[in-house]
Amino acid sequence: MRQLRAVLMLFFVLILTACQSSNLSESAPLAKESERSNNGFTNHEADTNPTAIQIQGPMTVSHNPLLAYVGEDIYLDVSMVEGRYFEDWNPGAFMGRNWNGSFQFIIRDAADQIVRQFDIDSSFFQQVNQFFELSFADYNGDGNMDFALGQYGTSNGNFYQLYTIREDYSIERLVIAGRQELFASGGSRNAIELQIWGDHGFELDYYDNSEGKTFTNRYIWEKANNQFRLLETSEK
Repeated sequence: MRQLRAVLMLFFVLILTACQSSNLSESAPLAKESERSNNGFTNHEADTNPTAIQIQGPMTVSHNPLLAYVGEDIYLDVSMVEGRYFEDWNPGAFMGRNWNGSFQFIIRDAADQIVRQFDIDSSFFQQVNQFFELSFADYNGDGNMDFALGQYGTSNGNFYQLYTIREDYSIERLVIAGRQELFASGGSRNAIELQIWGDHGFELDYYDNSEGKTFTNRYIWEKANNQFRLLETSEK
């Protein structure tokens, strides 16, 4: 009888141990946003928890090879150099993963060494919630590659600024007479491929919600004034 009791006790102990080992341990509540330091986690977490998420170096949201455009094995990145990463899964314009802060254009060579880097105007471009690829073309006919960088506008379209890559790999913003940005429909919120129009111009489509129609704007390059100018608008 004693041997039977001992066997039963051992059996129950083994079952209890197995059940306990399959349960997940409950984590401590996450620190409030106000309790976290600039790098996204509390000082205590940084000192005591080697698995706390730490970011080292820029966070690249767009990586673009330029070999086909400039003939050299270099890359143009759009990278967040200061700011924060967070996730918001509530329905809305920025649902999902988000990078918010200060961004730069960074040109790197094939060995991943930085060749040039330039700050992006944070009053225009400060939040991204997707990876994206830039589109390149010579819109003003000067032989240099140009591209559009965008920021979310409305459900009907997004705002874009134009930039050019010079021979020395400097990046300059292209002026558009009378406006700070372009408004266009049909592209991604951070990049768009504009349609080349004529020898030194481009066109874009935009939806006008007030009229319920889509229109096409055509821009031409004024070399003397070093700027694009809106030439005409037509209903599509």
